[in-house]
Amino acid sequence: MEFNDQRVRYFFEAARLGGVRAAADRMDIAASAVSRQIRQLEEELGTVLFERHRRGFQPTEAGHLLLDYHRKQLSEQEAVLTALRELKGIHRGHVAVVTGGGVINDLIDAIHPFSQRYPQITVGIDIQGTNDIVRAVLEDRAHVGVVFYTLPNPLLRVHRSSVQPLYAVAAPDHPLARAPRPISLAELARHKLALPDVSFGVRQILRDAEKAEQCQLEPAIVTNSFRVMVEYALTGQAVTVQPRFSVRRELESGQLLAIPIEQRNLQQAELHLITHQGRRLSSAASRLLEMLAGSMPAFRDAPLNL
Repeated sequence: MEFNDQRVRYFFEAARLGGVRAAADRMDIAASAVSRQIRQLEEELGTVLFERHRRGFQPTEAGHLLLDYHRKQLSEQEAVLTALRELKGIHRGHVAVVTGGGVINDLIDAIHPFSQRYPQITVGIDIQGTNDIVRAVLEDRAHVGVVFYTLPNPLLRVHRSSVQPLYAVAAPDHPLARAPRPISLAELARHKLALPDVSFGVRQILRDAEKAEQCQLEPAIVTNSFRVMVEYALTGQAVTVQPRFSVRRELESGQLLAIPIEQRNLQQAELHLITHQGRRLSSAASRLLEMLAGSMPAFRDAPLNL
């Protein structure tokens, strides 16, 4: 059985972008041409690659196999091109990093010296929730991920982990700042809360804690923006829940306080530095990975597994 790699690219773009029309716009060709190429690919393979749903096209099991094949091809191509450049002594390239908004300060502290040392290597930083961070790494859209709380996955390689307990974060003049410490989850629930949505690790850990304590948190503000939560906390109108590294600068300046919460799940939360298991990283990505593992303050003193 043989198939046309160019047709696989049409299929890949349609799957990645959620439909034929979006793929056609991205590739600057007619939608009918994309549909025709995918249909011919299905005929070559003798199987259906897409199923149509209300939300658009969804790959079948066979479609997912083909997508995995194409991602591996792209990854191998990138590695070969990087190796060829390095044979010529050209240290150029691009590294894609995906992370949550609360990690940005630590991440920039580590990336800055990397960019100074390798000025011809560009770094892309994508901000996502926990679920999308893992997905981006597994789909090889990102070389490196920094993720707060994720379930064990044999397809992920964890290079560094550090325990980062969750705290109630509030302004110094907030009533919670005067409460006896550590506070309970029930005490936290009595205050106006600004929390992330369920795609973020912080909220997933809180959900586990709520079940364990039989206590329900009902946030007044739900957002996918880390900055929105911090700004609400700074006004004194609401409390958010974050690890200390996320609000390190605000804590150091005295603008916010980190109040310990007496709950096992929250005290055992972890931050992870991850890549796709088995993916051959370019030299540029490997160098950045090493610098993140060694330079990010949140990973300081954590065991190294490079």
